Amino acid sequence: MAEGTYEYECMRAELLGLAHPSREEFEEKQKLRQETEVEEQLAEQLKDVDLQDESLQGTSGKMDELTNILTATQQKINKFKVACGSLTSLLKLRPSTPSSEPAAGAAEGKSINDALDTLDTMKDLNAASDATVAKAAAQDIGTKVTSQLDKLDSLLHKADNATYSMKHQTDQMKKISK
Repeated sequence: MAEGTYEYECMRAELLGLAHPSREEFEEKQKLRQETEVEEQLAEQLKDVDLQDESLQGTSGKMDELTNILTATQQKINKFKVACGSLTSLLKLRPSTPSSEPAAGAAEGKSINDALDTLDTMKDLNAASDATVAKAAAQDIGTKVTSQLDKLDSLLHKADNATYSMKHQTDQMKKISK
């Protein structure tokens, strides 16, 4: 006999020497328990959704920071190419001449590697007894989840852009260092 059934409660009352509960009382208590469980589940899901929302906002901030780093790195690469573009062609003519440009390229490469490490770290980083209140809470959770999906789409777009930008910058650095 399963716990929580009317028969179980009657047998329990008999064993404890209590009066048998009426079917209506039992059903009322059962309904109250179910509503309480639903409320608790909704509250827990709402907390989970709020925590995920905070996490998404933090990740979005980190992606913006990475984008800023990549922009600054691209500007440095462009300045380096403008300042040393003719110097590289001179160095190709004189392979015996020592140069300090590869060291500067290594510093830029380090910035890119730091950005890649940051990106990898970010990748490691991704829910009332009244029925109308329960429906409103469920709709609120649905709205927040939809909002989070939009934020995730935005983060994926930013990550794709960052990946492309890092690949492009790495290719530029390889060309400069040759």
